[in-house]
Amino acid sequence: MRRAVISALVLAALSLGACSHGQRERQPGQAFLDSQIPSGLAPQYYPQDGFVWAGYRAGDLPEARYGVASPPLNPHAEVLILADADYPAETYFELTRQLLAADYGVWLFEPPGQGGAGRYLLQGNTIHTPDRHDAEKAATSLIRDVIHPTPQRPLYLIGGGYSAIEALTLAKDLKGPAYAGFAAFNPYLGGVIAPGGLWHREDALPGYWGSIAQSWQMQNPDLRLRMKSERWRKEMGKAFAALNAPRLSLSGKDAPVYLFEPQTADATQMRAAKSLCAHVANCQMRASQGEAAFGAEWLDAFKG
Repeated sequence: MRRAVISALVLAALSLGACSHGQRERQPGQAFLDSQIPSGLAPQYYPQDGFVWAGYRAGDLPEARYGVASPPLNPHAEVLILADADYPAETYFELTRQLLAADYGVWLFEPPGQGGAGRYLLQGNTIHTPDRHDAEKAATSLIRDVIHPTPQRPLYLIGGGYSAIEALTLAKDLKGPAYAGFAAFNPYLGGVIAPGGLWHREDALPGYWGSIAQSWQMQNPDLRLRMKSERWRKEMGKAFAALNAPRLSLSGKDAPVYLFEPQTADATQMRAAKSLCAHVANCQMRASQGEAAFGAEWLDAFKG
C-alpha cells in the first residue's frame, strides 16, 4: 500500500513537472523595441518617418514583434510582411518604403523565437519554436486583434524564404473579402535545414538582404539570432509537409496567390516550386529578378 502511494505521488510530481516545463517554455519573453540605425547605412534602408515597433502577446506565447507605418493619405489596403527567420524585420524597410509610396499601410512581423521577438525559456542564441503552430497563432491573432482588415481596406500577406511557408499556410486558412492576396518569395522548398552557426561580424549571409541584415545585426546585438535549433528545424519541415496535403478546391472568391521564384533557380528548384504552388488554391508562379527587384514585382503582380 505504501509503495502504491509513493508511486502515485511520483507520477503526480512528474506530471506536474512536465506541465510546469511546458508553461515555463512559453513564458512571455518581451520583444526588442529599440533598434538603432546602423552608421553608414543608406537612407533608403531607414524606417519611414512615423514607423513604430510594438510587442504583441498571443495567449501564453512570448511576445511577437511587429512594426507599422502608414502613408500620408489613408491607405487603400494593408500589407503584412512576415519576416524570414534568417533576417531581422529591419531588413525589409526598403520594401516597406516602396509599399508606403503606393499608399499601402505596412506591417512587419516576427513570431516568437526569432529576430527581435520575445524568446522562449532556455532558447539561448538560436532561432527556436516548440511548435510550428505558434507562429500561425501569433500572426492570425495579430490580424484579428490589431490590424482588423475589412473588405473596404483588405489585407495582403508577404512571406519570404522560411516565412513564405507561413504565408502559403495562411493563404489556405484566411478566406473572405478582407484578404486581397498572398505572396511567397523564394520559399523554402523542403529538405535538410542546416543548423548554422553563431553570428560573426565578418560572416554575412549571402545576397542583397543578407548584407542589409548584417548591418542591422552589427549595430543591434539583440537581433543576432542566426543558428537554428533542432526543434525549429523539425517544425519547419512539418510545416512544409503540411502544405503538400491535398489541394483545396478552387473558389472564385479565393484571393490570388503568387509564388515568386528567382530566375536563377535551377530546374530542380523550379520543379519543387511548381509542385508547392500546385498544392495551394489560386497559386500562380512568377519569375523574379531577385530581392532588390521584389517590391516592384509585387506591385506589378497586384496592380498596386
